[in-house]
Amino acid sequence: MSFTTTTHDDHDHGHGHGPAVEGAENPGGHHEPAELRDHKERLALWMFIGGDALFLILMVFSWFYLRTLNSNGMWDAAQCTTANPCEDGLGNPIVAQITRADPWHAVIIAGLTILAAGFVWLAEIGAKKNTTKGAISGPAGIAFLFMVLAIAMQIYQFQVLPFTTIDGGYASTYEFFMGSTLAHLLILAFIGLGLWIRSSRGRHAGGTWYRVRLIRFFAVWVALSTVILTVVGSLFA
Repeated sequence: MSFTTTTHDDHDHGHGHGPAVEGAENPGGHHEPAELRDHKERLALWMFIGGDALFLILMVFSWFYLRTLNSNGMWDAAQCTTANPCEDGLGNPIVAQITRADPWHAVIIAGLTILAAGFVWLAEIGAKKNTTKGAISGPAGIAFLFMVLAIAMQIYQFQVLPFTTIDGGYASTYEFFMGSTLAHLLILAFIGLGLWIRSSRGRHAGGTWYRVRLIRFFAVWVALSTVILTVVGSLFA
């Protein structure tokens, strides 16, 4: 990434504010160069994503571990019958296999998340080209809309599940997947709302594209992790 510099007017309030840096939200008014701030912010984000990726790996591992272990046949109660009932987490009898979650709900959520990440990327492209604020706020607003729709769909899926967390390993782990997805979508929507508001005010139309890039990194990660959980939960039930 490259930054260009220009010189402030010598009569700028009589203070030596230094060079203006493209990509700086407050040109010359920060004690660190824009390159250094960008590096630190990217490093912090990659550390966060790295920790989140480790958490994702542990979630997927727990899914396959519990599925393989199938303690007392209670991964999905496939062996539970009226003659040989199993017990749920409260001691109630389970006499049939637990109904699977509708995979299309998760697929729609993943699709909406991918679309949200795509429009954040378009907003970044607009900001990088230093275009008008509308070319940035438009995609940012659409991205936020898709984030909200994904959250609404995730909440809806919680309401229509044919099981609860006490109905065995499959049910509890699947709902944990859903809860993780919802948490990530809420964080992304909060950030996406900020992007939309700031871009509507022209805050990213003057060279602060690298801030939008950080949001795009996180949006793509959320989309990727959502797809992974969707594939695991839908194809390996």
